[in-house]
Amino acid sequence: MDSVIKSEIHYQEHDGVLTHKTSQPTEGLILDRASEFRKTPGLLRDLGAGSEGGSWGRQVASIPFIMYEEAIREGFILNAKDQKYAAKEMSRFLQTPKGRTCTVQG
Repeated sequence: MDSVIKSEIHYQEHDGVLTHKTSQPTEGLILDRASEFRKTPGLLRDLGAGSEGGSWGRQVASIPFIMYEEAIREGFILNAKDQKYAAKEMSRFLQTPKGRTCTVQG
């Protein structure tokens, strides 16, 4: 793998169409790992569990960057400046079939 994001440009001479496609070679690895986490409940512990002050968060999903960008293009405002709004948009994305493939908890 040469880079995190792979960029390909294709030109179809017969109809004059130029297309640009981006892909993430590690996308399958990230989604497979998330699937394994879903199959093994309790594998991921809450962040800070067992420490003074207790739990302060947990990993909910592992989203390949290419899917994150695609979700934004599809209308999910995951990069909103208002963190409460961004969290609601993330929750909305994770309810979709694509989003559910990224979740690490059942």
